[in-house]
Amino acid sequence: MQRVNAVLSGLGNIGSRFVGVLDRKREIIQSKYGLDVRLVAVADVGGAALDEDGLDLAHLAGLKGRSVAESVGKPGVSILQVLDAVKADIFFEATPVNLQTGEPGLSAIRAALRRRMHVVTPNKGPLALAYGELRDLARENGVQLRHSGAVFGGLPTVNIGQRDLVGATILRIEAQANLANSYILDKMGGGMVYREAVQAAQAQGCCAPDESLDVEGWDAVIKLVILANSVLGMDARIDDVAREGITHLTPDAVARVRAVGRVLKYVAMAEHQADGTYHLSVAPRELAPSHPLAALGPLSMGVVYTSDLYGTISAAITEEEPTPSASSLLRDMISIYS
Repeated sequence: MQRVNAVLSGLGNIGSRFVGVLDRKREIIQSKYGLDVRLVAVADVGGAALDEDGLDLAHLAGLKGRSVAESVGKPGVSILQVLDAVKADIFFEATPVNLQTGEPGLSAIRAALRRRMHVVTPNKGPLALAYGELRDLARENGVQLRHSGAVFGGLPTVNIGQRDLVGATILRIEAQANLANSYILDKMGGGMVYREAVQAAQAQGCCAPDESLDVEGWDAVIKLVILANSVLGMDARIDDVAREGITHLTPDAVARVRAVGRVLKYVAMAEHQADGTYHLSVAPRELAPSHPLAALGPLSMGVVYTSDLYGTISAAITEEEPTPSASSLLRDMISIYS
């Protein structure tokens, strides 16, 4: 049995569910994979808790929005202080996305990598802003940086591209990458005006109170940048992606697409160019009914890879709540140690 000391930063929707998954799957993790995972430290916005023998996972999973500092932890302790204080093998970074600075996740990931900890994160901010730096830092320190949950939640999009298309030239990636836009376009196709469709998406829970990150295309841009860097080997930046949102669309425009037998989807795309580079774009696109993305429901995410060796491979997921995204941290951890 291999003991794995772990640190977690962030006890929100993803972090708290991940702790619950670790608790629920403890016996399988031990018996099937030979891993005795001990969560020796957890930090959130209120403080942190440390226990070299491992914290009580069931208790942490049940905090439900309350800070760990209110029960078993100490207030005011930062994740950087925690990383300085503990001896750990792997760091799970699950704080909210910050696209301006990547913080607090970016500094914490840097610190963990420098301390030779593997890092697993679904946090898009640090990856979109500093992927190349973090990848190189992991290599320099002989550890791994995994982030399958940062692109389409529980769908193993990155894994397919990195592992299963080995040796191929990827000619095109197409993805339904944003749940909010998919849901909004579906509702507009049924006659809702744009504002009503946004409110419906917010009520359903797939769109944030400030919808601009979704409807202006930024969320899809971020995911495409991460995919381009991790799968296509690019050094892409947010500004490299041609971006068109959906705020200008009307129910009549969506209906006209349907009337001619096509399907309007919000698609993130990477297209291979003659010079070996890729053109990156996110925009609403009219798809033929036979296209793999055309059949996806409004609460599904999907990706289609087209390559010179393996033809066209598509995969999709329906993720109606955060457990699949949270479970991607478990998937990445087991991949590191298996």
